[in-house]
Amino acid sequence: MPNHMDLVSYCLLAFASLFAMLSPLGTVPAFLAITEGGSENARISMARRACIIAFVVMSTFSLLGSRILNSFQVGIPALQIAGGLVILRVGLEMLGGARSRLSAEERAEAIEKDDVAITPLGVPMLCGPGTLTAGIVLESQATGAIQLVALVSIAATIYAATFALMWIAVRYSAFLGQITLRVVARLMGLLLAAIAVQIILNGLRGVIPDFV
Repeated sequence: MPNHMDLVSYCLLAFASLFAMLSPLGTVPAFLAITEGGSENARISMARRACIIAFVVMSTFSLLGSRILNSFQVGIPALQIAGGLVILRVGLEMLGGARSRLSAEERAEAIEKDDVAITPLGVPMLCGPGTLTAGIVLESQATGAIQLVALVSIAATIYAATFALMWIAVRYSAFLGQITLRVVARLMGLLLAAIAVQIILNGLRGVIPDFV
């Protein structure tokens, strides 16, 4: 059973990783764009359902992470290295000022849809490959049931915060400055890149015990 310090360290890592990966403030501009034209209540309803769907998908994949790895005979170090590279790419894109996690085709299709809660808002915007990878990596690093509960609780908290920001954005979008949102998104990108490098180093240590 993990001691108190191990639990605290794990919770800090999980929160920093998932918060930076989800980047709630960075998601707001894309959310406002693809739901433009909808009523206030409809946009808030879509945001609520998207966050619930994304949380369920992310939690399911995270809790089944070990079984998924075992079925493909993939070791933890390999997942850490591959997952770290995926997360690093997302972090570098955020540092470069990427405004959306959607391709041009996905964005155009989303604008034409009446309800974007499931896709593309829930998946892949709020729960894409990078978020799923981060969840599985974090699950693989958990050392007990308490840390798994903490992981799911932290994910729920972050998705709740994401919904709260979307609610605020719909209600008070005129007061949100694009510059502020972009600065925060880039800071999250820097944090995410640093976390990704650390995950890769941990994976390399698993393969090469004497790796510094």
